[in-house]
Amino acid sequence: MSALYRPFLAHIPKAGRILDAGCGSGRDSRYFLQQGYKIEAFDASAEMCRLASILIGQNVPRKTFEELDSLSAFDGVWACASLLHIGRDRIDPVLQRLSRALKPTGVMFLSFKLRDGEWEQGGRFFNGYDENSFRELIKKHPSFALCSIWTSDDVRPDRKHEKWLNALIRRVGD
Repeated sequence: MSALYRPFLAHIPKAGRILDAGCGSGRDSRYFLQQGYKIEAFDASAEMCRLASILIGQNVPRKTFEELDSLSAFDGVWACASLLHIGRDRIDPVLQRLSRALKPTGVMFLSFKLRDGEWEQGGRFFNGYDENSFRELIKKHPSFALCSIWTSDDVRPDRKHEKWLNALIRRVGD
């Protein structure tokens, strides 16, 4: 994960505030806390919130992206493998909420399975992007500027064939 953390944290001030949006088990929140950052985290799954609260030693509320109401509160938003569960019919207002949660010039890390379209797998919904479709998505959001975009391999042994689209975007304007 360090190959994903490094480019993101290069934009976050020491002891800066990070929102782990869709934190899952809390793995990334724990890493950021260990590095001295202030963390707020949430997840839509009650079980993930319970596990993350234990792992990071602080309350992780159950919340959806649509319930996020923070304004200019975070230096960075970490949305690792979480927005891929938001459909294309709902992604635009979610990105607007995440933009508002960032401080001016704050950055957001996002990752999606490298696949252009929506699908169901194992009873779960997925929304993937390739580089072109992601660039088109961000063009619709003038509050964001694309900093960088890259692909990576899934590191889990049983998923070596899967690739991920990773991006850093910066809040611009007000």
